[in-house]
Amino acid sequence: MMLTARIERQASARKRRVARAAAAVAIVAAASALGAGVALAFFSDSSSSLANLALGTVALTLNTPQTNTCAYNALTPGDLTGTPTCALSVTYTGSIQAYVSLTVAIQSKAGAGGHTLYDPIGGNGLTLRISDGQTTFTVPAGAGTACGSSMCWTASNDLAAWYSGSTSNLIFNTNDAVTWTVTPLFPNTVTNAYQGASATVTLTAQAVQSPGNSLSCTPTPTIGQPCTPSGTFAWS
Repeated sequence: MMLTARIERQASARKRRVARAAAAVAIVAAASALGAGVALAFFSDSSSSLANLALGTVALTLNTPQTNTCAYNALTPGDLTGTPTCALSVTYTGSIQAYVSLTVAIQSKAGAGGHTLYDPIGGNGLTLRISDGQTTFTVPAGAGTACGSSMCWTASNDLAAWYSGSTSNLIFNTNDAVTWTVTPLFPNTVTNAYQGASATVTLTAQAVQSPGNSLSCTPTPTIGQPCTPSGTFAWS
């Protein structure tokens, strides 16, 4: 009988130790979750105002630029994880053959965190990829320039093409079309430095007649790369 009582007391003590250990683990887990919540609280209090894919579809003629603008405001970490959000689709409707280019202009303003949302140098905030479906186009880089209370970046006159299967064509004829799609990234690892910041991305397509003009870009005319011709040729 005494042996049985001793065994029962030992079993009861083991149960109490297990219960205390489980409670300690639960407390540690709760503390970890609380710490994570505090780290992200700066962002999680606001919701994203980002809409679905904003597609601008326009007719492009000579010397008449066409634009589409997409805004990125009140983002939270992980809002933009590589899903296309903005695009410009143009169909050339001129009767004269033409060259077409894309200009990418970005304006970004800092919020309470102190850093502009667009961050091409550090690569820790909003970054962008622009493609026509086959070629990646140049996006603005560098430190940018002050424009009012914001910072601005521009990548001017990236040379465009239309495609017939896998064949690229630099000269646009009537009804030839091209679509540029913006794929942004605002990962869930961003810090509070970007809290409250905003940015707008404006895509502008331009066309100039090709007869009598020559693409003498430096070093060579390349799809998706800036093309600043010499001589009398000029983008409108």
